[in-house]
Formats: sequence, structure tokens, C-alpha cells
Amino acid sequence: MVNAPSVRIQEPAKTNGVNAAEVSEALTNGKSKKKAYRRSDSTNSVGGARSRGHTKELALLPDDSLMCPPSFLTGLKPDLSIKDGSRLELKVQVKGDPDPQVSWMKDGKPITSNEIMEVKYKNGTASVIINEVFPEDGGKYTCKATNTKGSVETSSKVTILPMDKKGVNGTNGTAGPSPPKVIKHIQSATVKDGDPVTLSCTIGGAERFDVVWLHNEKEIKPSKDFEYKTVGNVYSLNIAEIFPEDGGTFTCEAFNDLGECFSTASLVVEVPGEQRLAPEFVKFPASLTVERGAAASFEASLSAAPGSVSWMKDGREVKEQPMKFRVTQSGNKVGLDILEASAADAGQYALIVANKKGDSKAAFSLNV
Repeated sequence: MVNAPSVRIQEPAKTNGVNAAEVSEALTNGKSKKKAYRRSDSTNSVGGARSRGHTKELALLPDDSLMCPPSFLTGLKPDLSIKDGSRLELKVQVKGDPDPQVSWMKDGKPITSNEIMEVKYKNGTASVIINEVFPEDGGKYTCKATNTKGSVETSSKVTILPMDKKGVNGTNGTAGPSPPKVIKHIQSATVKDGDPVTLSCTIGGAERFDVVWLHNEKEIKPSKDFEYKTVGNVYSLNIAEIFPEDGGTFTCEAFNDLGECFSTASLVVEVPGEQRLAPEFVKFPASLTVERGAAASFEASLSAAPGSVSWMKDGREVKEQPMKFRVTQSGNKVGLDILEASAADAGQYALIVANKKGDSKAAFSLNV
């Protein structure tokens, strides 16, 4: 139990600029009931200068004190279970006077905001947010609030439950690791020189995998110009400012010990005042993910009918083949149909169209 604060007056003398008798009289007459402290003025201060060292806190009766130790209006649940891959949000509301300092710990170690988690404290609300949890994110999370009057803690034991997943062979009911899978592919586009550009790819299907971005088959190192960003299962490449030399083929590749997947697209950079003579893509062929045995169709539209059309896979031209490949052209529209996709059909593709003044290329990929 905390003893009730009190005022002790030993002698009517000034100590550090405060006259004890004046304090006693002020309390008796009710003149200081709403003040928790008194500062001596500059004329009565030691040395004649105002400073924080000349502030003397006076202990008042409990009803007159506005200060209080921290407390949680809403604390953490003692136990919390969420599925692997889900979003975790731990939130508390705290009050106190003076305003408390808030800190978070996981398994006894301090945590702060980083690329995986967001730690915030504003207007009395403190939170920790992880958009996509992994098994190692499980543990004991503690929020501690502290001010000059005391401190308080609230904790939650977070358990990460295994995600529902398919087995390696793709059949239901067989639990086990699996390779990553592209759910939504990056999109080809025509962009203007100097614009910011973001390429995004949605990837799932696996518990663990690594992601890299490539430009014209060379790995892009993260930097202020090319920023890797992840939100949930959406993986993005942020290009702060596109330059003409940034045009070409971009690939997002995800892989683990069991396999890989990829998504490929083209960026065409328009330069003001520069005339483009080669055929221009109005609609680019798009990357696809299909099941084994399903059909895969790729289509493109051009600004004018091309003089020649070539479909390429991994550097080799794809020719018309009965019951396997179908190549079509109607005016400015061209197409490639893979009638029954197999694992051997997965890979990097390109469409090259040309006229007498030049050629244009659009890259895409197929995952089976």
C-alpha cells in the first residue's frame, strides 16, 4: 500500500528558494489546492537565476494530486492463437500523468519498427502489427508503460498455428512443404521517362521462399532507386524514377528448396520528342499460371499490323505444331495457344514483332 503523500515542515526557513511557512499557509488557506508544485521566482532563487533545479515539488493531499502511475484501459489477451500467414495486431490503450513512455518486448528482448513489423504509439494507443506472421513470430509479447509515478506491464503469449496447405503432389489432405506459386502476375506497361513505377507480384502456396527481382536477366540489388517492398503476400519493386535505360524485361522470381516460380513483364519507356518507328504494343501478352494439362493462351494487339511475328521460348522460336501449339494473326492482333500445357512448357517467353523500320519485344512467362 502506498502511503498518502504529506507536507513536512521542519522550520520556517527558505530552502532552495521555497519558504516552508509560506507553503504551510498557502495549503491552509486553500491557495495551492490545484498546484502540484511551486517554482521560486528569479529574485528569490539561489544565485538569482531561474532553473529547473529550483523547482520544488510539494506533496499534496490525495484529492489534490493530478499525477498518477500508468494503467492500461485495454490490455493484451493472455493467450492468442493465429494461423501462419495471417495478420497479427496487438493493441493496448494506456493512460497516466505524466504521459507514459511505452516500450515493447518479445521474449524479453526489445522490439522496434522494421521491414517486418510496425510498432506505433500515438494518442494513448500502442500497437504492434505484423502483416504476415511466420512460425518464428510466435512468443511472449509484452507492452510496458512507465512514467515518474511507476510502471505497468501487459503480456500475451502468441501461438502460430500451421497453415492449411496442399502437399507436394498438389493433392488435398497431404500436409507437407510445397514450392511457391504466383497468384497474380506483374503487368507489362508503357511508361513515361521520369515517372515513378511500381511492379507488383502476388505469391503464395509455400511457407518459406526467397524473392529476387531481375532486369534483363540480371539481379537487381535493392537500393534507393530500386526498392524491394513486401506487404502481406504482395511483393513489389518500386522504381523511384524511370530512365530510358530501365526499359526492357523485368522478372520476379520466388524459390525454395522444392521449386521456383516466376513472373515476367516488359516496360517500354516513352521519351518526349522521340519518334518510335517500330510497332507499338497496345496490349501486351500477359504471364500466366495454369494447371498441368490446361490450355494457355497469349494475345497481343499492336498499333499496326506487323510485317513479321516470332514467338520465342527460352531463346528458341515456337512453331505451329498440331495438337500442341497454335499461332494466329488477324490484322494487328496476334496470338499463341498452348493447347495442353506440361511442365516442359513452363519458362520464359517473348513476342517479337517487326516492320521495315524496326522491331519491338514483349516478355512474359508461363508457370505450370
